[in-house]
Amino acid sequence: MGKIYRMSDNEKKLLHTIGEHPEMSTKELLEHTNYKWERTIKRKIKQLKGQPMLYGPYYDINYSKLCTNPLHKLYCILELDLDQNYETVIPYLKVIEPLRFIFPILSSHKRLLTAGLFSSDNAAMITIFEMLKENGIITDYIVRVFRSKRLIENPNLFGDSNPKLDTLLNPCDIPDMSLDPHDTVWNECDLSILPYLERGTKLIDIIREEKKAQRTWTYEQAKYSRKKMVKHDLIKKRYVFDPFPPGQCVEFRLFFKTKDAAFIPRILYNFARGERLLKGYALVKELGDKPCSLGSINCTSHPLFLKDLMHKLDRIDEIKEKEIYTMRSFPPEENYSFGRPIDLKYFDFETQTLEYPYHVYEEKIKERIEGEVIVL
Repeated sequence: MGKIYRMSDNEKKLLHTIGEHPEMSTKELLEHTNYKWERTIKRKIKQLKGQPMLYGPYYDINYSKLCTNPLHKLYCILELDLDQNYETVIPYLKVIEPLRFIFPILSSHKRLLTAGLFSSDNAAMITIFEMLKENGIITDYIVRVFRSKRLIENPNLFGDSNPKLDTLLNPCDIPDMSLDPHDTVWNECDLSILPYLERGTKLIDIIREEKKAQRTWTYEQAKYSRKKMVKHDLIKKRYVFDPFPPGQCVEFRLFFKTKDAAFIPRILYNFARGERLLKGYALVKELGDKPCSLGSINCTSHPLFLKDLMHKLDRIDEIKEKEIYTMRSFPPEENYSFGRPIDLKYFDFETQTLEYPYHVYEEKIKERIEGEVIVL
């Protein structure tokens, strides 16, 4: 992994403050850190973003407040033939407009992709995966739906990078993870700027990009929409940072089942809490013939923590099943990862609903499959 980058205590305190108080100005950050000059803070932030180690500011979307109809977030694990190239699958997935991201998964005995999607019709999405499976595009799939908010905890840079997990079952005050209902009428300006805010685009740049798409908003309109979405909890400003520079981190996702589902929130909350790793966690449910509840934790950590993780979890009798998926990295010329913002063009402002045309995706995928068969 190379030599560990040693951050100064001042850099650690700066990252902690930015993560806890994303609204603070550079001037306000001076009062909460040991730096004496604003230019020093600006230089440090630029340096940390350039590594890259610090990400933001961007806005998290509280997606359950977006529309009146159910909108789900899906996490899917797709299995391919061992000798199959990722490029034979990814074009089919990109046809599905609510697709959010694709990441290859590291595995010695399987070829796996993970995909994240928004879904207004889970059954229709499963139909598409079945069609891909029946036509040999994928060999199998698992679909899991988020049934809570995803809570994020930045690393404690003074904490343990390889923490013990002997407090997972301890009683604790679990934060509210329930999904919030739609309670605000959103207009065209609100949802036009929302995908940009998710990416961390500045308002002045949003207005410029929207103008290219023949949508003209004033700065005050965009500013008001952002303020409205923050006030009504549709979006939340956020900075996140890694525990170490990218070359010294691994990224993985843990799924686990317990004997008693009531223990899942407790384990999620207590998992390496207050230690040196970036953590996001949520309650999920597996769809299919045997639906079940699981905990989901995505982490960026030191490699040693991942190396010992299964052994540590084996000691927790309450955890009856567990899976770890490690994100696979590639050189830039072979980058199969993919990400895009939420697609809102099907939002109906009159009914405040968002429904995706799955029949269109199904037809396009069929045409692509038939076209490739003809070529062969």
